[in-house]
Amino acid sequence: MNMSLSEDLRASLKENHLPCAVAWQLAKKHNASRKRVGETADELKARIVNCQLGCFGVSKATHEELDNLELPMLLQQEIKTSLSADGYLLCETAFKVSKKMKVTPRSVGDAASKMQFHIRNCQLGCF
Repeated sequence: MNMSLSEDLRASLKENHLPCAVAWQLAKKHNASRKRVGETADELKARIVNCQLGCFGVSKATHEELDNLELPMLLQQEIKTSLSADGYLLCETAFKVSKKMKVTPRSVGDAASKMQFHIRNCQLGCF
């Protein structure tokens, strides 16, 4: 049976929540943009949770934990040179940094937080 994006998304919900990583998988499976998956979730009144960058829906690192977090200099440099013209780290760029530096997206998100850079333009349209 070939499910539509909407049907597949609905089947993937747990307590009306859709994890970010599952949303990405659905986009790939249905050859749809991530933004379209986010819009479909909105239409179904589903909530996207567990951001892979740690921005929402997961236990965020506390300021004390971030204070003790050692950031590799190369990661810091890559984040700084990847900022948008207005000084933000875009979601799509954060994933590129993650891949290039061979670290988890969450590591990039935590590093950006420690460096006091905000992440914007969620690929799913959440922020």
